[in-house]
Amino acid sequence: MPAMGSMSCKIAIVYHSAGGNTKALAEAIAALLPEAFLYRMNEFDLRTLPDYDALIVGTYTWGNGELPAKSAAFYKELEQLPIARLKTGVFGTGETNYNHFCGAVDHFRDMLFAKSQLLVTLKIEQMYQESDLHRLQKFASLFQN
Repeated sequence: MPAMGSMSCKIAIVYHSAGGNTKALAEAIAALLPEAFLYRMNEFDLRTLPDYDALIVGTYTWGNGELPAKSAAFYKELEQLPIARLKTGVFGTGETNYNHFCGAVDHFRDMLFAKSQLLVTLKIEQMYQESDLHRLQKFASLFQN
């Protein structure tokens, strides 16, 4: 396997977005990782996961901290795969006025912590702002070492 940060490191950024906030965040992270490939969650074939060195998952949160249906289906499939060698990260958008801010991020975080090499999580209030850029850069930098 290539080392993280090598020119041949392959990163899949897989996201699910409804209102566009998570999509914008995924695109911003992808712009910081030129070696990354960006996919909508329903377009990513999990059978290709062995081709990647890292997986970054993005989702919004539904209801009171729940995974949206498409994210839940992806979660269930991913949870069954042997991903111990993968470097992973998870990001998401949500609203702090809910009891479980970005609860879907927490669901993925817990599973990825147990099953992979989880490097980082990132939670953003609704649409990321310029003031969040340093957090995005720090998030992305962990996949460049």
